Amino acid sequence: MQHLVQLAQAFANETRLGILTLLLDGEATVSDMVTRLGLPQPRVSTALAQLCKAGVVSVAMVGRQRVYRVDAGRIKAVLHALQALAPMTPRRSPQATREVRGNTAIRQARTCYDHLAGVIGVQLQEEMLRRAWLEQTESQEHTRRLYRLTPHGAQALRERNVDIAHAQKARRQFAFGCLDWTERREHLGGALGAAILEAMVTAGIMRRPPSTRTVVFLKPVMDWLDASSSDYADAPEDRC
Repeated sequence: MQHLVQLAQAFANETRLGILTLLLDGEATVSDMVTRLGLPQPRVSTALAQLCKAGVVSVAMVGRQRVYRVDAGRIKAVLHALQALAPMTPRRSPQATREVRGNTAIRQARTCYDHLAGVIGVQLQEEMLRRAWLEQTESQEHTRRLYRLTPHGAQALRERNVDIAHAQKARRQFAFGCLDWTERREHLGGALGAAILEAMVTAGIMRRPPSTRTVVFLKPVMDWLDASSSDYADAPEDRC
């Protein structure tokens, strides 16, 4: 029973769950995780030490780097079981409820790791699905919904300078539905979500103030979605 308690504790933390979910996409170094999770290095290292002690994460030396990995089959089974126990309607935390009631800036738009979240993040994914830029894949192997770009969507994002080729080469899931902290609906996560956020910053649609997860939109996200190809005439060709 003591070992089961230790295992349960390994999953009972948002940072550790984030690391495990990230490692389902493939092995990663501490620096990879710090960049992708947007967390301080000491916090990531502490969480990794706890996961390794519990035996759910393993580490190996690859050259001079420590590379962390998980047994994806085992971890997916645990996450599926936890989701089966969860309420059918996901509940907001007390803090998230306060943000919603106050309709705060962090509720409206923020980063979730390295992609866009909040009201605008949810709006972005729903609009991309409505326009048939995204479609759900048929895979049943993951605990979250996976998406792919349609040819129409790939063309539209290339015209908006989204680096699709780089996103497809990343050692991580390309696009998935990430349950939003305040909205309890999906926003777009994965390498594609990160690439879209960077393209919006470059285009002057939004900016990311330092030392905060809140992002500031300088123009409506619909302006970016509705822009014609001529507005991005200098978009680089995607050669993937």
